[in-house]
Amino acid sequence: METPDPTSPELFASLGILSLIIGLVIYLAVLALMLWIGYLIIKAAVRNGLREHTMWLEARRGPLR
Repeated sequence: METPDPTSPELFASLGILSLIIGLVIYLAVLALMLWIGYLIIKAAVRNGLREHTMWLEARRGPLR
C-alpha cells in the first residue's frame, strides 16, 4: 500500500470543501441565533408597550370591558 502524498491537490480540495461546508453551517447558525434573539427582544418590547398603553387607557377612562 502506498502512502498518500501530503502535497496532492485532491487532499487540499477535499479539505477546502469540508471547511467551506462547516463554515457555511456555522455562519447560518449564528445568523439564525441573531434573528431569534432580535425577535424575542422585539416581542418583549411590544408586550411591555401594550401593557403600559392599556394601563394608561384604564387610568384615563376606567377599566376596559
